Amino acid sequence: MTTLYAAIKMLRPINLVLGALAVLITAALMPVWPPWNAIAWAIATVLPFNAAANALNDYFDYPIDKVNRPTRPLASGVLPRETGWVLAVALFVAGAVAAFQLPPTAQIIALGIALPLMVLYTPLFKGLPLVGNAVVAIILGLAFLFAGAAFGNLELMWTPFGLAAGFTLVREVVKDIEDLAGDTRVGVGTLAVRWGVPTSIKVAQILTLLLMFGCLLPYIITVYGTTYLVAVTIGVELPLLYSLIYLVKHPNPAGAGWVAKVLKVDILAGLLAIYLSKFEF
Repeated sequence: MTTLYAAIKMLRPINLVLGALAVLITAALMPVWPPWNAIAWAIATVLPFNAAANALNDYFDYPIDKVNRPTRPLASGVLPRETGWVLAVALFVAGAVAAFQLPPTAQIIALGIALPLMVLYTPLFKGLPLVGNAVVAIILGLAFLFAGAAFGNLELMWTPFGLAAGFTLVREVVKDIEDLAGDTRVGVGTLAVRWGVPTSIKVAQILTLLLMFGCLLPYIITVYGTTYLVAVTIGVELPLLYSLIYLVKHPNPAGAGWVAKVLKVDILAGLLAIYLSKFEF
């Protein structure tokens, strides 16, 4: 693994693509397509911030990843651990510079809310059961609010924010179950560590059911129409139902690991459903 490839891998390219898609989908949902310079500055904020958060997470999670994900660039020793810290600082600075080119509300969301949550997540929030999961969910959902503010229509993005945050919350709880071994060894007080796998599985199942209802809610209250309903039913509801059943049959860290992978792919279907909400038949 070359140094450059390892650095790119640490920044999670797929997650960065999802962040860019969130900005572009927000632009598509605006009544009028935003100026391209606003879109460019928004992406130039979201991508470095997401990449920095991933690098910082790998820096702090080094001892945990030694157990849970030993092939990651820092945990495997391909890159020095300090690389995560250095890249995180550089990328946060780059994202902050880009954010200053956008309207004040977007700056507040990026610099006053998202940035502190990203920096404090692992050292402060991660060890708080459900609180840490909720913080990650809020950070991911903020991409929509930030982009909406950047394009002058924050109010339109509350529904995508809620859907993205709900989806992320379920996945984070499931990931904590998958990461039980490493979190236990290091002493991180996640939900799975403090309350055990059976309780965590039940919480994940309850959250999944709530998310399934939440995904239908925009149609029920007529925020989105029939196109969204069809897309979210096929692309999101069915995979969530599958995940729910799978956790019932495999209530263990290995089962949670598979469901986490399913949910990561399913996020794309959720983004597609939100985008398709613009087209009604």
